[in-house]
Amino acid sequence: MMKKLITKGIVLALITATSISCGEQKPQTIEKEVVVEVSKGLDAKTLKLQYDVHANTFSKNLSDISDAEANKRINNANSLAWIVGHTLDLQYNLAMLTGQATENPYAEQFGFGKPFDEKAKYPSLSKMTEDWDTLSPKISEALGKLTEEQLNGKAPFPLPIAEQTMRGLFAFQMHHLGYEFGQIGLYRKYLGKSAFSYQ
Repeated sequence: MMKKLITKGIVLALITATSISCGEQKPQTIEKEVVVEVSKGLDAKTLKLQYDVHANTFSKNLSDISDAEANKRINNANSLAWIVGHTLDLQYNLAMLTGQATENPYAEQFGFGKPFDEKAKYPSLSKMTEDWDTLSPKISEALGKLTEEQLNGKAPFPLPIAEQTMRGLFAFQMHHLGYEFGQIGLYRKYLGKSAFSYQ
């Protein structure tokens, strides 16, 4: 059943994460080793707890940022609005992987190979946080119910870590979410806001 939920959009989006991290060559960075360690012995309960940290802090750390602020950029980096949209793309990929959604409305602007476009009109932060909050409890519940058989299933494409299973895929997704959250924290400081908060 899990394999049937893997769509072309999910595969492309997750391949993006691997290519960004390590290009075409075998990865030689510390990120690879970190994700390998995270994936060892990862069970559904732990996976759910990791996801819940992201789920419970995302909207809170965007609530005091305006859309005008979200469209500011640090030099030529992606804007905060783009980073948030890309994080929603990851959220919908998780929703599709766990059977909580059938399509990803963020893929066109923020999915595989979609760069920042200074002429584009990105969704408002309120729209994106609303979509995040709608999906989060569903994804959390679904992750907590994953069986060992599902987690041990083979990943649908090569991953940049040793664990080539669905367990490894979900571990890498948690790592990718953490990477995007770090950028949100950086933008909070750039915009003169308080530090990223877990409260």
